[in-house]
Amino acid sequence: MTETAIYWTFAATFLVGMVAIGTYQFLNLRAVEDHNERAFDFWIGEGNVPGWWTAASLAAGWLLLGWMTWQMYLWYAYGLGAIWIFTIPWILCTVGLLFVPKLFRRFPGVSIPEILRFRFDRMTQTLLGPVQSFAYLTWLAAEIYVLSAVLSKPLDVGIVTMAVIVSLTFGTYVTLGGFRSVLRTDLIQFVCAAIMLATLSIAGIWEAATMAGGFDQIATKIQEHPPVYADSLWDWDSPGYSYMFASILIYTPGFITLQGAWQRIMATTDEKEAAKGMWWNVAFNVIIVVIMPTIIAVAALVLFPPVGGEVPEAVGSYGYFIFSSMITELFSNPLVAGALIVALMGMALSSVDTYVNVCAMNLTKDVLEPLVFERFDVSGRTRLNAGRAVTAGFIGLSLLWAFGFPGLFDMYFLSSALISATTAVAVFSVFSKKPTRLSAYLAIMLGTLGTFVFFFLGKADMIGWLPAWLTASGLAYGVIALALSILGIFLGIAVGKPPREEVLARYDGAYYSGRREMYDLNRKMKEEEAASRKPAPAPEGV
Repeated sequence: MTETAIYWTFAATFLVGMVAIGTYQFLNLRAVEDHNERAFDFWIGEGNVPGWWTAASLAAGWLLLGWMTWQMYLWYAYGLGAIWIFTIPWILCTVGLLFVPKLFRRFPGVSIPEILRFRFDRMTQTLLGPVQSFAYLTWLAAEIYVLSAVLSKPLDVGIVTMAVIVSLTFGTYVTLGGFRSVLRTDLIQFVCAAIMLATLSIAGIWEAATMAGGFDQIATKIQEHPPVYADSLWDWDSPGYSYMFASILIYTPGFITLQGAWQRIMATTDEKEAAKGMWWNVAFNVIIVVIMPTIIAVAALVLFPPVGGEVPEAVGSYGYFIFSSMITELFSNPLVAGALIVALMGMALSSVDTYVNVCAMNLTKDVLEPLVFERFDVSGRTRLNAGRAVTAGFIGLSLLWAFGFPGLFDMYFLSSALISATTAVAVFSVFSKKPTRLSAYLAIMLGTLGTFVFFFLGKADMIGWLPAWLTASGLAYGVIALALSILGIFLGIAVGKPPREEVLARYDGAYYSGRREMYDLNRKMKEEEAASRKPAPAPEGV
């Protein structure tokens, strides 16, 4: 059997296994007798996940192959300066999530827009849902493209063909089992990713030390061919101050309010377990998401050094081939390499399944449900089928977007800037009782318009009137959009109608525990909202 055939055997077995789990969760979902509750479960799971599982699932969902590749490429290109573009914002994100369970489990929303609905109103939900859906569709397309590019080399197949195979697989099990499938497959994929990253970290740095003549000589060896845009491995300000500043400002707020993280927090058994999960999440992310890929990137600088400032083919544009090249370079046994390729696939699927679920949820739960399902009293069965249809539809959209892929820089910065300037600002405002409904409207609208208008103005070289220190980063649109969104919050406070007392009373309400209590409270708040919209009955005799 050829090496390629061995790799395909491993890959096919893994993909079939993931579909089998989705089928099992599909059958479990059918066991929920109430169709409305079944439709609710499709997006939140069983709601009884312990804290450690939440953290493992979240870490798996965040082991985006594109993000890991991006982080490795940043170290490969900028050396230590890469910490400003990814590492520091990511660590700040995990710390910020420690504060989420305490406040937001008082607002029983499945999605972030639905959570904001219970603090502001239904219009806030329908405004933010499509914005989030677009942003995560961008991430989903990036993941599909990078995974397909990475796997196309060892599996000897075209990128387009690989993208279709991967998309059909994760699309099938997520469409069948919804968020239940995501939570169940995440644990397997987390173990796969941890094994793969640990193996490559240890083997890679060992091989780098061997080539350099010792661990203490690795930095010296790298100095012979330093990172592409740095003078040495330790060049801490290599990206330039404006780029460093803008990256932290654009990434950090959006990272803290990533929908996949909040969805898992809401699916945890209770507030105490959710808080435990976020502490576990800090540990998992620092070790697995940050440290291990950094070690691999440092090893890659020795194994596949840039020569004359040029990135070698083994690394590829934006570092697409670092993982696959490391696997085939370090492990000659095709069985070991095949197992690691499967682990690599598992790492990527843990994020693409998360984001197709998120994209579909933000459109179904946050647009169709408030505007159509609730208005026309659509049955639970129809709601569930619509959710599955929207999930399948986003598979096709993500493939089209992936094939028009503009590169990781624009994909990640544009989507992150959009989330920071809309979702993050609106969410952070909830920590105060002063923001009004107008505050939420203005934050979302100004943040969205600011992101896209200044992004395209920048592409057209029409922002020369801005300060040079800001435009030098290429990220001026994100900084301006964030500032406009924050301005919207304060304008809303100044001229908007203050929140109703019954809404503010929710800050002092009890935490919900488990999916059943969350489901009941979710329905109760929506019924109260519907009752408040009805006109008061006319007095007798009038």
